Amino acid sequence: MKFERPEPLDTDILTCFTCGHELGTLGSVKAKMLAAFERMKTQAPPRKH
Repeated sequence: MKFERPEPLDTDILTCFTCGHELGTLGSVKAKMLAAFERMKTQAPPRKH
């Protein structure tokens, strides 16, 4: 992703590179990604070694 500043803030708005659709703030997108990752971890079958 390309950001306006070297270290983006959680209040910066993210837009889709392809179509320009606003995805939300960086903070909200991070929260959604973490929640999805946690759901994936709890739903995934145990790995065999």
